[in-house]
Amino acid sequence: MHQKACYQLLKEAPTPDAIASMHMTHLSALLLKASHGHFKKEHAKALRVLARESVGSSDRSLSIQITHAIEQIELLDSQLKTVESEMQSIMLSLDSLIMTIPGIGFVNGGMILGEIGNIKRFSNASKVLAYAGLDPSVYQSGNFVAKRTRMSKRGSKTLRYALINAANNVVRNNDTFKAYYDTKRAEGRNHYNTLGHCAGKLVRVIYKMLTDEVEFNLD
Repeated sequence: MHQKACYQLLKEAPTPDAIASMHMTHLSALLLKASHGHFKKEHAKALRVLARESVGSSDRSLSIQITHAIEQIELLDSQLKTVESEMQSIMLSLDSLIMTIPGIGFVNGGMILGEIGNIKRFSNASKVLAYAGLDPSVYQSGNFVAKRTRMSKRGSKTLRYALINAANNVVRNNDTFKAYYDTKRAEGRNHYNTLGHCAGKLVRVIYKMLTDEVEFNLD
């Protein structure tokens, strides 16, 4: 659904009747160009047959809603690309050591640095973990202490999201983190719980790198 070819088609023909009445040459050319050659003439023919057999609504007000929704999505996509481009420029100018971590890109790196700010604000890595809401909450009652813990989810949601996403990428790009991930999984933890632990390990690595001004080196 969320493809440029679909958007282009629905902006021009937002109802089944409109698609069914389109000239085959025009429909084929529109789909071929918008999909960069993925949708060919046979796809256009099949689509027009489906449109003619469809019981979908051809209400004018619904058509306006569809075209407006697509325009809003395209505007947001454009704004997002602008922001990401600006973040890349900023990260390149900063030349931060965090970019030496395999799997961390400009967006994730920018989000992490932006939320942490000056690393000297934190006296140790545990403070950064707490700020991100990645510190474990232990549930205790009387003499009972839960064997399993979960993230407290306090602190910065943005930093927590960036760290979890970054950890997922680092696991795919570094053998040490992959081995740590596999160990936690072998203990019976689910994927997201394990990523939380990997994110915690990543925070400790980032804290060491930024405070001692050293590049990533766990290979």
